[in-house]
Amino acid sequence: MRVLVLEGERGAADQAAAALAEAGHDVARCHDTGSAAFPCRGMLEGQECPLESDQVDVALVVRGEPGDEPTAGEDGVRCALRRYIPLVVAGEVSRSPYTDWAAVVAPGNDAIVDAVGEAVSSPLRRHADAARRSFRSVLEHHGIDSAGADAEVMRTGPDLQVILRPVGTVDHTVAEMASVRAVGAVRDLDPYPRVIDVTIVPTG
Repeated sequence: MRVLVLEGERGAADQAAAALAEAGHDVARCHDTGSAAFPCRGMLEGQECPLESDQVDVALVVRGEPGDEPTAGEDGVRCALRRYIPLVVAGEVSRSPYTDWAAVVAPGNDAIVDAVGEAVSSPLRRHADAARRSFRSVLEHHGIDSAGADAEVMRTGPDLQVILRPVGTVDHTVAEMASVRAVGAVRDLDPYPRVIDVTIVPTG
């Protein structure tokens, strides 16, 4: 995986970055080691923002000290969240302003590699909400009971996998419309995935 590593204070993420590299993951940074927090790499001539130059699978922010305000070195957290990239909050997590936005909160530095893997495989709740609303609307339009119909969205590299779960089977016309509408609803929320694939899996 490619992991965007951010830190609350200079050096706070060094141990985590080393552990990720040792585990075979590609570590990306918004700032060169030892450089000032501003400007970021994406603003420097001859360099590229890691979020624009290649696929980032997960973002990791590590703090060595508690605090309830974002720090300058964590500026990439905002960029990652705006792209709906799963976020892991690690290190000193108490009072972190990011915990409500995190896919995984991992206090300390010992379980960061596992936490990153967990975050990448976590369902995308906001994407699923959008797909579910769209799906139920299509079912209701065709006079089909939408109670119990559900949706799940997972990230697979640069793509998204949407699973629509009706109660019972739906005919081809309804399934096709539901798939198209679900892709549109998710794409309206998140324009960045390369491909959005939809599968319909009846339940009940």
